[in-house]
Amino acid sequence: MSQDTRVGPDASAKVEEAGATRRLVSAGAVMAAGTALSRVLGFVRLIVLVYLFGNATRQADMFAIANTLPNSMYILLAGGVLNTVLVPQLVRAVRRDADGGEAYTNRVMTIGLLGLGLVTVALTLAVPLVVALYSGPGWKAPGLDAQYASMTALAYWCMPQVFFYGVHVLAGQVLNARDRFGPMMWAPIANNVVSVAVLGLFAVVFGRTDTGAAFTTSQEVVLGLGATLGIAVQAVVLVPFLRSAGYRFRPRLDLKGTGLGHTFRLARWTLGFVAVTQLALVVVNRLATEATVSGRGAGLTAYANAYAVWILPHSLVTVSLATAMLPSASRLGAAGDLRGVAAETTRTIRLAVTVLLPVAVGFVALGLPAAQLAFGFGRGGRDASFVGWTLMALALGLVPFTVQYVVLRAFYALEDTRTTFFLQLVIAAVNVVAAVGLIALVQDEDWVAPVLGLAYSLAYVVGALVSFRRLRRTLPDLEGHSLVALCVRLLAAALPAAALAWVVCWAVTSRLGSRPALFLALVLAGVVAVGVFLVLARLLRVSEVTQLTRVLRRRGGSPATDLTGSEPTGPVAEEEVDTEVRGRRDPVQTEAEAATASAATGSSEENGDSATLVRPGAPSIGAPPTTPAAALDRGDESAASGRSEDDGMTQTAIAPLRADEELRTDEDASSEVAPDEFLHVPTAAALPTGTVLAARYRLEELIADSRPSVTWRAFDEVLSRSVLVHVLAPGDPDEPELMAAARRASVATDSRFLRVLDAVSGGEAGVGSYIVCEYATGQSLEVLLSQAPLSGLEAAWVVREVADALSGVHGLGLHHRRVNPENVIVTPSGNVKIVGLLIDAVLRPNRSTSVPGADTGELVDVADLGRLLYAALVSRWPGGPAYSLPAAPRLGRRWMTPRQVRAGVSPALDNVCDQVLGDPPRHHAPQITTAHQLVQALTKVLGTADASGDLERRLHQPIPVVHHGPRRVPSAAADPDTGAPPVSALLDQPTEEMTAIRPARPGTPAAPAHTRRPAAEAPVSRPRSVPLAASGAAGVTQAVTTPVRPTAAQARPAAPAHPRRWVAVLLALCLVLVVAGTVSAQVLSRRLAGSAAPAPSAAAPTTSSPTPTGTPSGQVVRVVSARDFDPQGDTREENRDEVPLAVDGKDSTRWTTVTYKGNPRLGGIKRGVGLVLDLGEAQQVGSVRLRLSGDGTDVELRVPADDPARTTTPPMGSDKSWRKVASRSDAGSSATLTPDQPVTTRFVLVYLTSLPREGSGYRGGIYEAEVRS
Repeated sequence: MSQDTRVGPDASAKVEEAGATRRLVSAGAVMAAGTALSRVLGFVRLIVLVYLFGNATRQADMFAIANTLPNSMYILLAGGVLNTVLVPQLVRAVRRDADGGEAYTNRVMTIGLLGLGLVTVALTLAVPLVVALYSGPGWKAPGLDAQYASMTALAYWCMPQVFFYGVHVLAGQVLNARDRFGPMMWAPIANNVVSVAVLGLFAVVFGRTDTGAAFTTSQEVVLGLGATLGIAVQAVVLVPFLRSAGYRFRPRLDLKGTGLGHTFRLARWTLGFVAVTQLALVVVNRLATEATVSGRGAGLTAYANAYAVWILPHSLVTVSLATAMLPSASRLGAAGDLRGVAAETTRTIRLAVTVLLPVAVGFVALGLPAAQLAFGFGRGGRDASFVGWTLMALALGLVPFTVQYVVLRAFYALEDTRTTFFLQLVIAAVNVVAAVGLIALVQDEDWVAPVLGLAYSLAYVVGALVSFRRLRRTLPDLEGHSLVALCVRLLAAALPAAALAWVVCWAVTSRLGSRPALFLALVLAGVVAVGVFLVLARLLRVSEVTQLTRVLRRRGGSPATDLTGSEPTGPVAEEEVDTEVRGRRDPVQTEAEAATASAATGSSEENGDSATLVRPGAPSIGAPPTTPAAALDRGDESAASGRSEDDGMTQTAIAPLRADEELRTDEDASSEVAPDEFLHVPTAAALPTGTVLAARYRLEELIADSRPSVTWRAFDEVLSRSVLVHVLAPGDPDEPELMAAARRASVATDSRFLRVLDAVSGGEAGVGSYIVCEYATGQSLEVLLSQAPLSGLEAAWVVREVADALSGVHGLGLHHRRVNPENVIVTPSGNVKIVGLLIDAVLRPNRSTSVPGADTGELVDVADLGRLLYAALVSRWPGGPAYSLPAAPRLGRRWMTPRQVRAGVSPALDNVCDQVLGDPPRHHAPQITTAHQLVQALTKVLGTADASGDLERRLHQPIPVVHHGPRRVPSAAADPDTGAPPVSALLDQPTEEMTAIRPARPGTPAAPAHTRRPAAEAPVSRPRSVPLAASGAAGVTQAVTTPVRPTAAQARPAAPAHPRRWVAVLLALCLVLVVAGTVSAQVLSRRLAGSAAPAPSAAAPTTSSPTPTGTPSGQVVRVVSARDFDPQGDTREENRDEVPLAVDGKDSTRWTTVTYKGNPRLGGIKRGVGLVLDLGEAQQVGSVRLRLSGDGTDVELRVPADDPARTTTPPMGSDKSWRKVASRSDAGSSATLTPDQPVTTRFVLVYLTSLPREGSGYRGGIYEAEVRS
């Protein structure tokens, strides 16, 4: 082996390794910091909004409606299309095209920008209709004309955000496709900074205004334009990063043949999912906004603020778990391993519930004080309790929401987006009906947001039950009883902890009423709750809690003990691994993410497998793929054959053989030594199943014994995924070179490499060094070519993918040197994975099959790529026989071209092979000497064609049966019915009849090649190998295969031609329920609006009816007497001795309430207190003027509910016996309460419902009350 192939642990390698590590650490830290800072600034923005407008006021909801409409419209009309249609195509092109996808990206950007522009213009013109649709009918009452007009004007200013949301997603995905993940994560920070600055400017210029009045024109400009400016900056800030990534936008309109139509068809169910969700949102918005029509109520803002807190643990825990689960579950689903999918789903749900159920209980116990701390600033201090109650109601649905979320991802892994649409339809219908029914039952604007939260929780309780039950029909192994048992044990641990936390918080806040004391109370309560919960969970043996605790302890530097009893060693504690979904993902995953993705976020998505980026940071915990362990039986004949019970796709794990191991042939299989001899293996192989290396990698299945090293399938307990672990024997002489090569190979981050994840020198006692690599399923190209050659499209696409990946690492000075059919894997989704970068060359130093003259690393790789293309076209290996393929025939000293060997090979591909392997190339063609040149040559042949779909179908077929006949069957690429992408004409130029390779018809067994065992008894097997010609090399990379069942879609019988009736009935029923709910919401909203008449602000002039004769208009009406009103008090008295001071005509004396602690709404123990004014006889009341103490009193004017003109005794038993005729929120030192129409009554109730802060508590007062006619 040449010197540059064997890489020793010299100084330069160490420097390069250290540099790569620092780059990865830096990248992970930057991304994590960006996400954290964005969340912090987002909450700062909410706090400033609450400080200015409160949580439950008209102005708060006016701005909330106007500012959330663009996001809702974007998701409904543009976001779903971008995320499910354009973005996946864009990412695929960036990975595939020779120009880095720039031409295709320009096409996508052109159509995206044009579409966004048209949608934005249309929505801006339709703002009045959109505002009317999303706001309650009460806002159209005559007294609120100014407020409604102000809300509509704000919406005009905000609606252009739709365009910038789309630009941000498009630009961010272009960067993600080029491995620039940081900018898209940091961009929202710019939006939050601008928003906070704009709100600060508003506070400085306008101060805290009347929250019940309309915004002035200047206020509308500052708020609306400022909000849009923030979203625009969020999009524009990505432009410099696009330029630095090498992208230049040039409009292109040549969209024909791009494959968008096919992707639109795939995404239709996801788009329907989004539409149903938005329809339910319309109803919820209409009901929520109706709460603040009267001036104050728990409406849209209170609901949104509570939701922002509620969704945080879900986004941090469940989304990470589901993201880690989905790729593995998708691979298992594609392989037909339904038991594995069920295990993945069950484990993910259990881990998510383990964290979120205690959090939900904590929200119920501490929701009110937490809301007061977070949303109790400024004007929010009087209505933060609304947020708290809503958070408590939403908490009841946190666990069902999480279960539903994971279950939907399981459906996506099974490529079933249709079922998810109908499940979402059920959830939306229940949500709408429950919301309308509960609000009709309560009819109190102070409880609208909590009731909507309760309806949302109820909808997801029903949805989780229905979805889980439906999924069990597909996955019978899905564990339900164990999940219920886990929830019971978690509740048993969480409830006492939450109760004790509530006691601690109450004890502190009842004695200290300041905000620092509230913060201290919540911290102490949290510490106590966590400690008690962990102790009880340990006593109850909740294993998931123990696992999570161990992970957190290890991340904090506390070592965990593995199953062998040894302490962890190695670099795991220093360099954590985080998952970043990049590059190749299944199409269904693209649809899944689009259904829930916000407008400002996105992910790199492509048709294929997901890859894991090695980068330090917080781990994402997923679920491991579970495959039944098979016994290692190397002496079995069927094991050596590479065949198994299943004729379909095989699951391939790559396990390198050592250089001193001989190749096995079919003849060797019968003469191998007894199996017992193989039990005597080096120390590394004697490790028992279940051993944990470095407190992280749990050995689960011995895949290969290639002495003196062994290969295990292991489970990464940090990231909850399967990995491949190559364990070396202690004292292995090749260890230094192998570890150095592994660390250098870890620099390659292209998702097409099965990359090195970890390399640990030394290991534990009795264990040598080990290398951890990615684990993938699929078939090696050797297995595929042993059955039949690939089509021209497939061969060119596979080799271009390999060459493109190698071209990137060649620029880093890294070369594979062992590119062959064994080391190329085709995944279940038809994508390509490359095995053994650098490592294979060290493991097989004596093997050289390079063509003469290929004396440098890049030339070796290029020559191997040429032979790979040759083999893919004709199933023969130049320089063979090798890799289960016969030798390529020679004509003199040259190999015959593929076209000379097999009729029908594309002349263009024949020329490419000759340009690589010809010495010299024929017809004076230029020699291809670099991987990049080969990529360009193959791109000229392929154009925009993509063979991943053809390869996916090839892998899912049974072993093909060869039919000979005179009729030529057109290739799949040329069949318009297959939906395959267009193929260049250069790929279809056969010169004579070709042998058609067809799969057997369903139910027809494939031609057997070897004796098979039942699936339950199938041993670990490997494909047949034959000795290399003229090589004499001993070592090869062994491809260990395990049979995989067909996919669920293939296993189930064909669907009937006619649609199922129950689907149509369910669809019609749910649509009827949603429409009925919408109509009921309209009627109910009008009823609520009538029962709570709005009080127009000073900015909205009112009209008065003619004043009856007998009392001059506007004159002072004498108050005969007054009495305190406190129906919910223990003594029903509220400073009774001070009552006369409120009607004595003196501004220096006052009646005051008692001091309440912790909550401006009378400590949360009363709905209100006040004064009943007796006018002596029934008189017309046109207004009541009040002089109040403090700043920030909520006050209402009420009269007896039953015939006030004839009431002679005031109803003192309940405030529900009084009817509200006017109100004022956040009043200052004076307030005038004016009914819409003058009221004739003897008794008037001045009712205080929220008090200003005074000292360490909350206390209200009335200096003087004056009644006018």
